[in-house]
Amino acid sequence: MRLLIFLFIALFALSIRIAAAGELTTVACRDREDPSMGATLVFDLERQILVRSTGSGRTIFFDDRDVRVHVDDAAIEWEVAHNTYTLNRATLELDVAGRVYACQVAKKQI
Repeated sequence: MRLLIFLFIALFALSIRIAAAGELTTVACRDREDPSMGATLVFDLERQILVRSTGSGRTIFFDDRDVRVHVDDAAIEWEVAHNTYTLNRATLELDVAGRVYACQVAKKQI
């Protein structure tokens, strides 16, 4: 009986950890110089993955998926097709090849 209780508790704890790892953060960004250009970024920060990025207007965001990102207190950084992306976590500014996007965390997370 103790073994059964132990297994139940272990499986319950594992299911909570898996659920927490699946939390996604959505960030919407607009180019400061041309607001018709923008991007939507979906991160799984726990797993350090850019789940998906989509662009609007003339951007270099091409529906990238499952890209490894480096996450620290100051920034989230990643590289795709020799382009480096840096999202400043304090100012929520995204620097992409010298272009600066103003970003905000989406109010309604998926």
